[in-house]
Amino acid sequence: MDALLTKVANFSGTAVWVVGGLFALEFVAIFIYVYRTGTADKEEGRVVSQRTRMSGSPLRGSRLVAGRYWSKSNVLLSRSGYISEMSLVDGTATKAERLIVYGLKLAFLLFWLAWAFGILTLLPSEPGVALTGLLIWSYALWCAVNMIRKGRADAQRKFAEKQAGDEHC
Repeated sequence: MDALLTKVANFSGTAVWVVGGLFALEFVAIFIYVYRTGTADKEEGRVVSQRTRMSGSPLRGSRLVAGRYWSKSNVLLSRSGYISEMSLVDGTATKAERLIVYGLKLAFLLFWLAWAFGILTLLPSEPGVALTGLLIWSYALWCAVNMIRKGRADAQRKFAEKQAGDEHC
C-alpha cells in the first residue's frame, strides 16, 4: 500500500507542475485576450467632475451646503460591461465573451486540479490531512459547479418564459 501511495505522490508532484504551468498559461492567455478585445469607456483617462454630497454629520448642517460643491476624480480604468448568464443563453453574447467564459471555466478547473494534485503529494506522509483537504477542495468545486449550473438553469427558465410571453402577444 505504501508503494502505491508513493507512486501517487510522485505522479502528483509532477502533475502539480504541469497543471500549474497550464493554469498560468491559461490565465495569461485570458488576460491578453481580454486586453485585446476590451473597449474603453468614454471617460477613461480623463478627469470627471460631478456633483457629490459631502460627508459629515447631518447635525452639523453639512447637508445644507452639500449641493454647492463639485468633486473631481481621475478615471484611470473603467470597464462597465460584464458578461451575464442571460446573454450567454439568449445568444446576445459575442464570440469573444463566450471564449472568455470558457477560458475562465477552464482556468477554474485547472486551479482546482493543481491544488488537488498538490494535496495528493502529502498522501504518503499525512494521509488524513491529504484526504480531508481533497474532500474540502472537491466540495468547493462541487458547490461552484452547482452554482454555475443553477445560474444557467435560471437564465434558461427566464429566457423560455420570455419566449412564451412573446408568442402570446
